[in-house]
Parts: sequence; structure tokens; C-alpha cells
Amino acid sequence: MSEFTQSDFIDSSPTYLNLYPWQKKALAKWAEADYVGVIEAVTGTGKTRVALAAIEKHFRDDWKVLIIVPTIELQNQWYKVIKSDLISPSGLNIKVGRLGNGYRHTLGSYDVLIATVSSACNNSLHSGGYQGLLIADECHRYGADNWSRALEEKFVRRLGLTATYERDDGGKELYLDPYFKSVCYTLGYDEALTDGVIAKFKIAFIGFDFNDSERKDYHKFNKDCVKYRTYFIKNYGLTSEPFGEFMKEVTKLSKGGEGEATMSARYYLNSFNKRRQLLSNCDHKRAGLAKLTPAIEKADRVILFTQTKEAASAMVDVLRNTGLNAEMLDATMDREARKKVLVGFEDGRNEVVAAPRLLDEGIDVPAADLAIVVASSRSKRQMIQRMGRVLRKKKDGRLARIAIFYIKGTSEDPECGAHETYIDLIRDAAEDVQYFSINDSKAICSYVNDWGTKLLPALR
Repeated sequence: MSEFTQSDFIDSSPTYLNLYPWQKKALAKWAEADYVGVIEAVTGTGKTRVALAAIEKHFRDDWKVLIIVPTIELQNQWYKVIKSDLISPSGLNIKVGRLGNGYRHTLGSYDVLIATVSSACNNSLHSGGYQGLLIADECHRYGADNWSRALEEKFVRRLGLTATYERDDGGKELYLDPYFKSVCYTLGYDEALTDGVIAKFKIAFIGFDFNDSERKDYHKFNKDCVKYRTYFIKNYGLTSEPFGEFMKEVTKLSKGGEGEATMSARYYLNSFNKRRQLLSNCDHKRAGLAKLTPAIEKADRVILFTQTKEAASAMVDVLRNTGLNAEMLDATMDREARKKVLVGFEDGRNEVVAAPRLLDEGIDVPAADLAIVVASSRSKRQMIQRMGRVLRKKKDGRLARIAIFYIKGTSEDPECGAHETYIDLIRDAAEDVQYFSINDSKAICSYVNDWGTKLLPALR
């Protein structure tokens, strides 16, 4: 068995893969790390094509390749892209199988196997007798106790792909680091822009106020959340940070029976969810969205991100009342219904698609150039995923635009520490970042409608 070198990926990568410089450098760093590591790259920059180059090299040297994906949608996307972007242009006779969604293929009969993580956890996928490479798409997802079982030790070469490797619990340290060792290459916005991988972009933060009733309810729910969070950390030793670990522990505590701690945990979660719903679906955000209709009408497709199904539905109703064609996507819809909405979005019949987190990752979304984040979270990963949905390069060189709604004086407000790590990532990379009040809706629309094409060279 021959060994690969860094030059295999830098000097000899197949021309039909059209690798960007960053992709070649990332593969070289992975080779330098003995083919075990994570490649971390912001959404929309071509992580899948990095994996195609790795698959091609390993197939030529008689390795077997397992690709683990978190969803059926991603399984289907990987199957199609391997066929269209690797097998078809190369002529290689790569047999691609699937495990999950009714398929029962194995690496014994196929060169490349694409397995959903749920199926991978319930099967031993390395039967021995061959050298194996494991590629974990959205690898941060496998830091959970149940899904970490998919990371089989028999695969001696391991490639993790993710937009952000970090987790908001202890899963990275407990499960991912022992398996993948570390991040071997990180692609941030600055390098992605230098390489010409993503569109240049600008961001508008748009501030709102609660109405009197909402403000009163928010302060009540927020006070309860702070009080009970302090109570659990002080009296029950729950993990204070990362926040995801605290939520995991308090959720477990809420299922413990009828004792004082259990009832308090349920009360905390109830207050937490009501606070989130208030932030996501307040009256002024709905009214403010209608004021942005001139910007939405001029955009080439718009994606609207919410945190709840109720908020997505309400925002779609607002836009329809202005005459826009808007549709909602949510996890309760079957695959055919989702496909119909996305096809309508791609051909322009649906001008806006709204989704409660469903589009954050795992679904291939047609290109859009305006994202409106109605309600955000503390998650840096979520914000990076959402930005990636509009950062694909535009043929006319136009800027991508991101509008982020926030309620002043709350956990959404940048002045109160919201988006702190995320803002640090984008401030220098963005063409511009501006802060507005929704009362300045004309100025907001003017800002969003300035695509910057006069300043940018057209893309070829």
C-alpha cells in the first residue's frame, strides 16, 4: 500500500474537481496530520469538494470509504454529488452504496458507503480485511453520547467536516477530540473572501422594542430564568458553562419525578420557552417585517430564519398580506412537501422561504442574496450556518445582505453581549456593518437595496 504525500493534494489534484487554494491547503494539512483531523470551514465554501478529493485519492489506492451523515436529505445530496461531480467527470468505476432510509448496503460490496448516523450506530460497518477512511459530515453532531457510537475505531483515517467544531456541551472533549484529535485546518471569512469562494457581504442589525404587555411578560420570564438558573448551579451543582450542558442537565432533572428539584426544573424550562417565544414572535417584529417589503421585493430570493414554527407561520402571513409569495418549511412536513417548496423557491415562484431552524444545516437550499434573521440564539454555529445560505457568489458581483432583528435590552441585543463571538468573526470580514432602529425603515431598505455592484467586479 502506497502512502500519500502533501503534494498529492496540492500538485496532483484532478482538474475536474476545480479545487480552490484553501481546499488544497486543507487537504495537505490533513495529510500532514497523518490523515486524522477536522477541517473547519464556514458554510458555503465547499467542504464537500474537499471530501471528493480525499475519496478519489483513497479509491485509487484500494481504500474503502465510509461517509456518515446526520440526515436522509444529506445522504441523498452526497449520493448525487459523488455521482455527478466525481464519478461522471472522472470515469472511475466507484460503487456507491447507502445504509439507512431502506438501504442495507455494506462496505464489503461497495467502495463508498453513505450511512445515516442512526443506522451507523446500530451496525458494525468495518468488517475487516481492508483499509478504511471515515468521513464525518457535520461532525460536531456526533459529540452526543448516542451518536458517538458511529465513530468506529477500525477506521484508521478520519476526516471531520464542519462549519464550527465547538459544541455547547462537553461532547467535543469527551467524544470528538479522542477520535479526530484536533482541527487541522480552519477557513474563516477573511480567507474565503480572499480566495473568492464566497460573496462579499454586509450586515444590518435592526433594533425593536417590546410593547408594554410583552415587556412586562419578558421581565417576569427573564427574572424567573435567572433566579432558577442560579438556584440549580448553587444548590444542585449543575454546570454553569457551556450553556448547552446546563440545559441538558436541567432537562434531565425535569424528568425526575415530582420532587422540588423536578418541579423547579419544569418551571425554569417553561419560563425559558416562553421567553424565547416572546423574542421570536413579538408584535413589533411582525409589523417591522412588513415595512421591509421594498427590500424583500428587490432581492433575488429571501430566506427568513425564526426559532419557532409559530413565528415562521406568523411572518409568512405578514408577507402574504403585502402581496409577496412566501412559504414555510418546518420539520413536520414530509420530504415531498419540502421539495415542492424548495423547487418553487428555486424557480422564483416562492420569493421568500421561512423556516424555524430547519434550514440552519442539512438541506441544500437554492441560492438567495438576502437573509433576515427574525430571532437568533447564542449559537455561533447557527449564525454561521444561516449566513452561509446567502454567501454563495453572485454572477453580477452583488453583495449578500444579512438583516438581524433584535429586541433592545434583551439577550438578543448586541449591546447586552449577544452575538459577541460571532460579531468578532464578521466585523472585519464584512464590507459594512450598520445598526438601525426599525423606525428608520426607509434607511434600512435603502441600505439593503444597495448591492454594491458598482464597487465590485463582476464574477466570471
